[in-house]
Amino acid sequence: MCNAPQLITHPAVLPMQSWRPSNLTSKLLRWQSQPEAAPAWLHARAHYRLGIYFEDLYAGLISDLLGWQLLARNVAVRQKSHTFGELDFVVQNPSTGLVEHHEIAVKFYLAVKTAEGLSWHGPNPADRLDIKVNRLLTHQLTLSDRPETIATLRQLGIAAPATKRAFMPGYLFYPRRDYLQSNPPISAMPLRFTLPLGAGIDSDHLSGSWSYANEISETECQHWVPLNKPHWLGDWQQETEADPALAADSVQAVEMTGKPRLFARLARQPDSAMWTEVERIFVVPSSWPETQDSSRTTLST
Repeated sequence: MCNAPQLITHPAVLPMQSWRPSNLTSKLLRWQSQPEAAPAWLHARAHYRLGIYFEDLYAGLISDLLGWQLLARNVAVRQKSHTFGELDFVVQNPSTGLVEHHEIAVKFYLAVKTAEGLSWHGPNPADRLDIKVNRLLTHQLTLSDRPETIATLRQLGIAAPATKRAFMPGYLFYPRRDYLQSNPPISAMPLRFTLPLGAGIDSDHLSGSWSYANEISETECQHWVPLNKPHWLGDWQQETEADPALAADSVQAVEMTGKPRLFARLARQPDSAMWTEVERIFVVPSSWPETQDSSRTTLST
């Protein structure tokens, strides 16, 4: 997470690389060689919900790696029976002494080419990048400006945040044929749905490819492994070779169940003999995205 590039560019995006301590690498290596010295959250079972697991990791990153003070987390802002929203994190930056409000998310979007331009949809096609960014910048981050929020924080003994930051890493997946021909592909296409408030797509974003299940042969997926949450975070590696039968069955199940699935393609590393992720592929059913938009073109060409 310390090195994860963001999906978007915007003045509110937290430049994590700028706040990394000089002893970060040595500390991580020490935790790896001396597990008993590592904080408890590294040994805890990962939550099955990816968003909660991501928040747990972020809390550890802020407190144990960056050395910031975690003042509050998931602060609900209410007035009588009405809930305005929830602050993800309220922290104190030791370098500035200022209280900061952080909103975080990890997102995965697939490129859809239309006559009007490129749009980005999640595995759930109703989840669009432009909608998420709009909510993040115009609702979630502005929540700390509300008088109800300031009053809620005052009751907790916390000053009003002086700074608001967004942290949203993740992956953008391109149609597989485009991706294999030019990496990264089609990123210069205009967006069908413009991102709000001057936000843009970060050119350094992590990328992968996506394909329809019925376009993938058993030969193509023989070195793939299906990834379960929370293994969407971080590169996957294992000691054994991928199971071709499991991969083929998992791809077929996508079409049968109508549920998209994330896969990693593995390659053996000669220096360690480990099989390590070298590519990510989202596989979707032929019904994806469920839309009546006739302007959608063939997505894998």
